[in-house]
This record gives sequence, C-alpha cells and structure tokens, in this order.
Amino acid sequence: MPGGSTEVRRRMSLKLCVVGCGHFARIFAGAMQAIAGEVDLSFASRDAQRAAEYAAAFNGKASFGSYEAAAADSDVEAMYLCTPHHLHGEHVALAAAAGKHILVEKPIARTMEEARLIVQTANQAGVTLMVAENYRFMAVVRLAKKLIDGGTLGGLRLIQLQEEADFRPSQWRASRDLNGGGVLIDGGIHKIDILLYLAGRPRDVYATALPQVLDDSEGEDGVVIVTHSKSGAVGLINHSWAKVHGREPKWVSVSGTKARISFDLAGTHVTIDDGLEERTLEAPGDRRGIIPMVQEFRDSIRQGRDPEITGSVGMEDLEITLKAYESMGSGQRVVLDP
Repeated sequence: MPGGSTEVRRRMSLKLCVVGCGHFARIFAGAMQAIAGEVDLSFASRDAQRAAEYAAAFNGKASFGSYEAAAADSDVEAMYLCTPHHLHGEHVALAAAAGKHILVEKPIARTMEEARLIVQTANQAGVTLMVAENYRFMAVVRLAKKLIDGGTLGGLRLIQLQEEADFRPSQWRASRDLNGGGVLIDGGIHKIDILLYLAGRPRDVYATALPQVLDDSEGEDGVVIVTHSKSGAVGLINHSWAKVHGREPKWVSVSGTKARISFDLAGTHVTIDDGLEERTLEAPGDRRGIIPMVQEFRDSIRQGRDPEITGSVGMEDLEITLKAYESMGSGQRVVLDP
C-alpha cells in the first residue's frame, strides 16, 4: 500500500484501554492483534501486575494498576469496559467524567433504571457510548441479514437460535444480584440481539426456565423463549449453560415462505435450502465479529455519528431480556407492544 495509507491508518488509530483483565479481555486482545495498526491497546486492572502481563502479551502501549489511572491518562482516548455487570454504571461514570468514549460489554446494565442512567451520563458528557455486542457483527449473521432483507427467504415464519454450553459460572456470575440473573442476561442476551436484528422487535415474549442443574448458581442455567413479531413470525431461543453430552454447535435457522437458511454461529458459511436444492455461501469477514465491532466504534467516533449499537439499542435488548424474566416469574406471556 502507498505510504499515505499507512499514515492515515496511524492517524485513525484508536487508543483504547481495556478495563478489566479477565477471560474475555484475553480473547478480545488476541483478536485485536490482527488490526494492531488500527487500535493501540492499553490495559487496566485492580492488579497492576496482571495489567502489565496483559500489556506484555498483547503489545499494549501501557498498563495501569487502577481504572482511575487509566481514565486520567491523556493518551487513553476510549475505554472498553470489560467488567462485571453490577459495576457498569460506576465505570461508565468514571470514563465519561474523564471525557473518554465508552465501549461497554453487554448487557448494558442489570436494570432499565441503571441503563437509562448510563445513557444519560454518556450523553451529558458528550462521549460516544456503544454496547459491545459482537454477535451482531459475526460474518454469518451479517450474511443472514443481507439474505433476509434481500427477499431470499420470502416472508419470515420461524427463527430458531440454539446453544447448549458446558459452562460453570463462578464468583460474581454465580450471584443473581451481581449478574442481574443467570444464563439469559449473561449469554442469552446475544441471541435476543440477533433475533431483534434479523426479525425486528417482538410484540410479545414467553419464557420458561429449564430444570436447574448447576446448584452453585443462583440464577437460571437454562431458558427457552418464544416470541411473536408484529407480522406473526415466531422466534424460539433455547440457551443453556448445562448439558450432559459433548460439544454442541451454536446454530441458527431462519425459515421463510420461499426458503430456509441455517448456520453455525462459530462457522464461516450459510446454507440455503429452497426445497429444490441446497447450496452453501461463504460468509466473508470476521467469524467472531470482534474486529468489525471495534472498527464501527472507532469509525463512529471519527465521523461524529452514532454507532450501530447505541445505548438505546442496548436498552432494547435489555428490555426484552427483562420481559422474559417477568414471564418466567409469572408463567404468563408478556405483551410488549399491544
């Protein structure tokens, strides 16, 4: 590439501090190595040694032994809040007060009241707030959206999202209060966001918890959700942390009046079946969706526009999630938009 292009990338580089050096922060930082010229990482932790280790492992420009030190550093332009759910409000307030743009992990908050305060805080500070919902940016999800919007499937009839993972929540994730719930608000909210992205806002929600397997988790470890869109299309989510047998794919199937598409959320292609033939399309782009998510965050800052997943989008995901919890508690269907 011409030298000018390298210079443009350098000027556009996002100086992003990863706040909270846990398991997913490691996955995130590893993915960022592919676009090292576009994102300059630093790391902040309550444990200075841990932050320094992450910086050494992932070419970090700096490390901080406190979140406050990271917020006060003039070389930090934005903060990626990869911290427990119950701390999102506190950490958004810290970043916003320092004038840092904010990429906050999903869910945006545990309650709608917390979420509204987070959005208000960012707005009043004049900083960009984006929810880190990488599933929406997965290559297979983007291709599915293109096919649906292009009319390949005809009218939507049924969207199914399935995941059964062998996961044992610990520490704050095992606490219903600190996590905001169980598997649904933690991992299932990814599926809710995909459902809204592909089919739009549902008009009603029904949810039920599966029989509990993980006795050391206060929150539910499995949930089934049924929704109806305004057009009548049915959404079906089965998301569970507890399973008996080996590794299962995380799959999505979307049926329409003309055809059906299916894909693995960890995969690289989408299968189309119209009843006459089955064909496979490669899904170009990032399999995990992390890189385009960060690029969208950076571009929204540089271009002075809202990011694709604003705080309002994160609030809608949370609203549907909380309505599902309401349904689980009452045993009744909850109507969102009469």
